[in-house]
Amino acid sequence: MTRVVMLEDYLDYAKQIPSVQALAARTDLHIHTTKASSEAETVARTREADIVVTIRDRVIYTESLLAQLGHLKLLSVCGARLSHIDLDAATRHGVLICAPSAAEQGGHTKAATAEQTWNLIMGLMKDTVMNDRAMREGRWQTQPSRGLVGKTLGLLGLGAIGQQVAQIANAMRMRVIAWSPNLTPERAQAHGAECISFEQIFTDSDIVSLHAPMLPENRDMVGEAELSLMPQHAFLINTARAGLVHENALRQALERGTIAGAGFDVYWEEPLPNDHWLRRQDNVLMQPHLGGFTDEGYESLITPAIDNVMAFLDGAPVNLVNPEVLGQTPA
Repeated sequence: MTRVVMLEDYLDYAKQIPSVQALAARTDLHIHTTKASSEAETVARTREADIVVTIRDRVIYTESLLAQLGHLKLLSVCGARLSHIDLDAATRHGVLICAPSAAEQGGHTKAATAEQTWNLIMGLMKDTVMNDRAMREGRWQTQPSRGLVGKTLGLLGLGAIGQQVAQIANAMRMRVIAWSPNLTPERAQAHGAECISFEQIFTDSDIVSLHAPMLPENRDMVGEAELSLMPQHAFLINTARAGLVHENALRQALERGTIAGAGFDVYWEEPLPNDHWLRRQDNVLMQPHLGGFTDEGYESLITPAIDNVMAFLDGAPVNLVNPEVLGQTPA
């Protein structure tokens, strides 16, 4: 029987999804709910696998790893990102890569990530956690919260998620400003935002929210220089990728109080280590990278990848990233 391994189902939720149940009825399915501690552990989990389904992009499929997975025929990816896979090495080792088509890539996950962004914004602006803790300790009003009307929200990125964040900000009667390398004033205006310079995002915003892709040129795009431009009362929100922010620069800004605080749903190492400095930082609000992982979002993320596995098992694979493995010409 075909052995299928699904990696990094941290929520232990995949087994509830109908498509996964159908796959389990047809194959020898093994689902791992914890992160592998090393490449050796990843190899141990997947050495005998014919098919691997990657829920996240935390396992890096290097030449070294792929060379040790002699049974692997198919790597089915959840979501659009392929940066964690050495495609040339996969092709050399005869591993077919399948990824969802653009039409299949989860509107639910994008909407849920926009909602998570607002969860963090509202939690910080309204001191939600602090007030809840104070109430549980028998205290009453301790300090006024912050309003949103008339405040400026700066968006680094105005793609599918940023657009939804902007729409909610408009409903809150906020000013929305945005920057991305190719953003035009016309496109920004169509989504209720002003197109401004990269520097103005930091100087003019009460809240800066990151929605840029994790491309090599975007690594550490928010560093000491950018954080120093932010007003002292401003917050930084990151529901995109931790690598967009220089970790040490942000730590210094938070510890010195040069910005008011930050909200995170993504981290430089995941799961976040128990002794990580963020866990001791009072002016941050954290969520455990749950942005797109609502029940609807989880199913919409995983099901297209399972559908690709089923098509492969039926002998008619679809959504091929490297069709040359099958002797086909790339589209």
